[in-house]
Amino acid sequence: MFGLIGLINSYLGYININVKLKNRVYTILGTAGNFYLLYVAYRFLANGFLARGLLFVLAFFVISYFAYLNILYFFTSKKSRFDFSPWIEKKLGMKPKEETADKRNARPQAGFVQTNGLFKGEATLPAKLKRSPAEIQALNEIVAQLEAQGYLRLDYGGRSDDELFKLARTKKENIYALSEPVALPYFELVHEAGHLDLYGGINQIERKKLGRIQSVGLMPAAEVERKYSLFIATAVVQGGAYKFAGRSTVMHEDGPYDLKIQVAYREKEAAKKL
Repeated sequence: MFGLIGLINSYLGYININVKLKNRVYTILGTAGNFYLLYVAYRFLANGFLARGLLFVLAFFVISYFAYLNILYFFTSKKSRFDFSPWIEKKLGMKPKEETADKRNARPQAGFVQTNGLFKGEATLPAKLKRSPAEIQALNEIVAQLEAQGYLRLDYGGRSDDELFKLARTKKENIYALSEPVALPYFELVHEAGHLDLYGGINQIERKKLGRIQSVGLMPAAEVERKYSLFIATAVVQGGAYKFAGRSTVMHEDGPYDLKIQVAYREKEAAKKL
């Protein structure tokens, strides 16, 4: 029984699947294996080995407790009032060492937002991008370049896993490696074949197509463009890898980077005369 579970576990290590889904599989395997312990306990007790049988029964109940906690966490949104795992983790010294405050404060923090100029607040609107898989990958590659050049840091704001766990449980939200949105060093709006495409990158020479503007505010981009001239005011990167609160520590997930853009607009001369 345990040999079969170990074999399945080894195969799962070769498969790149969602962390939560993988933990669900481990929970099911662990629960199934635990009932095998109960069978072993029964065999010992039936053959007169009371001490060994009772030890296996005790092991069955201990593992059942942790299986119960895993089932609640990975299969439902409920939490147990009798979760002693944080206390056990603390007693066993399993928490990672926290970085010193001086070391964290020494790190430059990302988060500035540059623009293509100064615009009045009422002259800008948020815009929605439509992105292909190739354009999503292009933004991922640009972020990797920016990290390599020290333009941004994907370090969760210099926080330790223990701090992230407390923060994620308090805010009840994901904590991103890119702790604050960061502006692209270069971005521009290009008119191509009747569409508005966003290009950006580490500079103009290495620019890449990052998406097509689908709407501005609540209106389709084509409708807005007939009456207004449109300009990109800001284009900031957000999203990406993140951590969230598990039962007793943080869990990690990879996610795509996203772009949040603001479009400035000005009424066209031809539209003013109508």
